[in-house]
Amino acid sequence: MKYNRIVKGRFVDRPNRFVAHVTIDGAGEEVPETVHVKNTGRCKELLLPGAAVLLEESDNPNRKTRYDLVSVWKENLG
Repeated sequence: MKYNRIVKGRFVDRPNRFVAHVTIDGAGEEVPETVHVKNTGRCKELLLPGAAVLLEESDNPNRKTRYDLVSVWKENLG
């Protein structure tokens, strides 16, 4: 799958299976942004506070969220 307009961030929390709160790297503020979670599965072992994430910025101005969460780094793989 090919993603365009990728932004780095840090996971904060996940209030429900469709949305997450993340901070955007380089935004200059630590105010969490609400983002859409494409994978509605649990992802409990991946989505931990502080985990590095990749977001895809949407070009649709009518969306409720500006970004989709598309990737997360898992620490301690080995």
